[in-house]
Amino acid sequence: MHSSTGILQYGPGIRAVVWIAEDIAKYYRSLIPKYYYVKPQMYPPHITVVRTGKETPVNMEVWGKYDGEKVPFTYNSDIATDGNYFFLDARSERIGDIREELGLPRFRFNDISKQYHITLGNVKG
Repeated sequence: MHSSTGILQYGPGIRAVVWIAEDIAKYYRSLIPKYYYVKPQMYPPHITVVRTGKETPVNMEVWGKYDGEKVPFTYNSDIATDGNYFFLDARSERIGDIREELGLPRFRFNDISKQYHITLGNVKG
């Protein structure tokens, strides 16, 4: 696992992400064989904390409380794919703490080994 930090940002709407260094995604995307024709994501590299339209925090009184905070995270350098997206599995205790304070489950997915992820690109038409 590798360690880094990103910057938490809330909005627009009910959305929160941790923006990470572009170099991380660029480097790992460059390791994907060219025959996959992987396109960069529409958005700069990030870890989703709260996903627009998929989650609504219960405790909105704390919404925006940590805007601009440096958030530590670790990520696995093994590039994973679901057939459409290429990504790195990521972990962050701090993101889990923020989600719980918002009244959301600690993790967006039930699989604790895949707490969060960093999308590198996709092969969608």
